[in-house]
Amino acid sequence: MGATDPAPTGLSVLRPPLREADGGQVMAGLRNALAWLEANQQEINDLNVFPVPDGDTGSNMYLTLRSAVEEAQHAPVPEAVDSVMAAAAHGSLMGARGNSGVILSQILRGLAQGVTGWRTIDASGIARALAEAQAVAYRAVMKPTEGTILTVVREAATAAADAVEEETEDIRLLLERVVREAHASVERTMDQLAVLREAGVVDAGGFGLAVILEGFSRSISESEERISPPSGRLRRGEPPLRRPNEGDAQAAVTLQGRRGAAAVAPREEGWGYCTEFMLTGKNLDVDAIRTELAPLGESALVVGDEDLVRVHIHTEDPAALIAAAAQRGQLSRLKVEDMSAQHHEVLERAAAEEAGDVDVKAETKPLGVVSVAPGGGFRDILKSLGSDAVVLGGQTMNPSIEDLLNAVRAANADAVIMLPNNGNVILTAQQVDDLAEGCDVRVIPSRNLPQGISALLAYDASASVDANCERMQEAMQSVHGVEITRAVRDSSASGHTIKEGDVIAIVDGDIKHVGGDYPAVIQDVLTSQEQAPELVTVYYGDGVGEDEANGLADELRKSHPSTEFEVHEGGQEHYPYVLSLE
Repeated sequence: MGATDPAPTGLSVLRPPLREADGGQVMAGLRNALAWLEANQQEINDLNVFPVPDGDTGSNMYLTLRSAVEEAQHAPVPEAVDSVMAAAAHGSLMGARGNSGVILSQILRGLAQGVTGWRTIDASGIARALAEAQAVAYRAVMKPTEGTILTVVREAATAAADAVEEETEDIRLLLERVVREAHASVERTMDQLAVLREAGVVDAGGFGLAVILEGFSRSISESEERISPPSGRLRRGEPPLRRPNEGDAQAAVTLQGRRGAAAVAPREEGWGYCTEFMLTGKNLDVDAIRTELAPLGESALVVGDEDLVRVHIHTEDPAALIAAAAQRGQLSRLKVEDMSAQHHEVLERAAAEEAGDVDVKAETKPLGVVSVAPGGGFRDILKSLGSDAVVLGGQTMNPSIEDLLNAVRAANADAVIMLPNNGNVILTAQQVDDLAEGCDVRVIPSRNLPQGISALLAYDASASVDANCERMQEAMQSVHGVEITRAVRDSSASGHTIKEGDVIAIVDGDIKHVGGDYPAVIQDVLTSQEQAPELVTVYYGDGVGEDEANGLADELRKSHPSTEFEVHEGGQEHYPYVLSLE
């Protein structure tokens, strides 16, 4: 311990200093940070007000960090800090959601860059990584604004640097100091941004980062005592922290009146559209793309590398933005949301509460549908067919019970029919009914997306839940789901000898055909049918271009002139093509 180390708070003075941490400890810290963020997700959502009232900062940060943790768990060298953090950074970029999620991904990217080449990390290494994190995060934003998550990461990094300068060698003490300063910085955001003062809240993204740092620190310190906020400060706008699986960790000041987005007056010109997408290609120039796209809107975040760029921009003209981006590379995971409509809904709910309906839920409808989808294209299709809520998930990213339960609640119905659309999700879905108080949840065991879509086409919102379950179950029998992918290892299955890299066709859950390329294997699937299908719908996945998918369909039409072919974007990962045979 350095000569000037202060007496530890909440830690035993007899505990020897922790001078070094390895990849396993960092991985445990990331998992615990995710647990703390999940526990406080709704509190962070309720704070959201800047830069626009889209109300999902906590959810976006949680999904981004979850993606980081999932990939970090498969780091090539799990005992090495740099390997774990590099995997986490890549996972966060791939899974980043919203403005706050993209900035969080850049913080993680900076942390990874700061530990490059280090198998273990000490106090000075943590300070160095935080300094790099704040630098990368600031570079990612075209017009950095103080009083946001950027301020919190910068001031947390400064606290770490000050601790090292004072010869603090104990990682626990350094992290405690970082967490204290993060919370203090969050509190100061109310004084830095007028919109936060008006709404009576602290910055949502900044609070989310403080929660992440606290969760990480709790794991590293192995202490059950909560790191308290700076003494003498009244946390006016911060909600009470919640421990994972527990209630409030401390009492908070009770605030009256509207808070968050509900306290912000509507803009006469509206809020525009939150537009997000991925851009893939070769030798992409991130700086040039940022310079070209950023003037087309506000809150522009354009980050990535020469192969993959993630774009998040609030714009009045999504079509112009998308058209400009399409000239630079292949677009995927496109999402456009009307923020003015979102804000209007927030104001309506606040007005209803003020009218005396605080404890009265919005009127529920008799029946709703919740679906699971592995990509943005499938999500849009399912919503267009009447699904009230769609949970993103699928292979390698199965949704949790909580994800599904939240979707059931969002459907706001007396009864909900759930379509898991994946064999690995069915069991999880079947656990939701016991937890969904006041809602009858029925699971239609759809094992793939074609089955789920066929079931949804038979859905009748005016009929009873029992009648719909019967109709939807029957409709699933009329379709065959075909998933086309490449084998990831040598194996033997269903009588086939399969080599790594072979193209395989999984028909209704069983491997039926193996070959060298996608068109040949798909031809084998179609020709093997006892009766030629009347309609084949081709859903192309992430990494497959629209022209490529249409070209495949054109070739199939030549060989099967009596069959109708349709092509839609599915956006799914791992399966370049999913086919529905009817």
